[in-house]
Amino acid sequence: MQLKKIQAKDMRQAMMQVRDELGDDAAILSSRSLPAGGVEVIATLAPAAPLAKPVASAAKSADGNVSKAEFGAMRSELHSIRTLLQQRINGLAWEQFSNRSPAQAVVWERLTAMGIPGFLTRQLVDKAGNGKTIDQNWKQVLAALVKTIPVLGNDPVQDGGRFAFVGPTGAGKTTTIAKLATRYVLQNGADSVALVTTDSFRLAAHEQLRTLGRILGVTVKVVDEQHTLQETLAGLSHKKLILIDTAGLPAGHPEQQRQLAMLRSVINLQKWLVLPVTSQAQVLRSAWKTCSTAGISACILTHMDEACVLGDAMALAIEQKLPVAYETFGQAIPDDIAVAQATALVRRAVALGRAQAEVPVERERMMTEYGGQSPITPELRRRASI
Repeated sequence: MQLKKIQAKDMRQAMMQVRDELGDDAAILSSRSLPAGGVEVIATLAPAAPLAKPVASAAKSADGNVSKAEFGAMRSELHSIRTLLQQRINGLAWEQFSNRSPAQAVVWERLTAMGIPGFLTRQLVDKAGNGKTIDQNWKQVLAALVKTIPVLGNDPVQDGGRFAFVGPTGAGKTTTIAKLATRYVLQNGADSVALVTTDSFRLAAHEQLRTLGRILGVTVKVVDEQHTLQETLAGLSHKKLILIDTAGLPAGHPEQQRQLAMLRSVINLQKWLVLPVTSQAQVLRSAWKTCSTAGISACILTHMDEACVLGDAMALAIEQKLPVAYETFGQAIPDDIAVAQATALVRRAVALGRAQAEVPVERERMMTEYGGQSPITPELRRRASI
């Protein structure tokens, strides 16, 4: 175990020295005031959880004044100081950036209001260069964003094929299928269309799809223990368009993994991830992480009419190079769906961002986003310690 004895004029300076020499995972074993003034701290690299008790015991035998309670309190104190220091550094980094590049700082604020995460904002600002005015910077950034968003740009369902829709519960899978199926039937007739559901967990899911099938006059099949997906699709080989609804299940649910494996095993089947843009970034990323094992080829952005920001969903599509096929923006069937276009997505994101800008942006969150993408220079560290 690496022990470090540090002396400083006060606890604040001692904590900063501990962080500089041992890193963010350091733990304080003991601290005491020095007769001549100042403090002395004994620190070590924090052990993994299983070793915490032996280390604490060893420290106690070395210094009778240190116990489990003190060890935990010191770690908590160090964490608080580290958090405050990071907030201070983030604020100084943002101040430095806004003073040096005021036009880019305004652009960063606008992108933050759109919900664009820090890593993508940094890329866009760097790509756009440094225009002389805010408008020049803004136009360059938006042009870069349009070029970056992957979209299919056509209406693949109209050409027929087999498409499976996956995603979390409430994402809008069934409603999206209803819109696409209705539009296809209106243009091409019902004889060449079939609807399939793998959701054998909710009776209502069957009934919803069967009701749609009766209204449209199209075939509806259910995949269950007696009818596999492979067998069901083989029996529908004469259909030009097959739309497959799936169950929205938690990521760790064993049936979810079985369902994804079943979809992955089918050849000539496109799997589309349905992403509700009203969800938090963590929810969207979890949906991608879970469903990507099935071999996702595109995504559909739903609930656009209810969204406050689009940045998280667009960032996921960009980061994973996942083309956006359609966007949906209401419950009307079949009207509230459109082929995704990058320009239209950015235009909608900007409009939502303007609405959000009317509400004061959480300045701390913006500075945290910026600070997370900026190096901590010695100058910033020195100023933060003043």
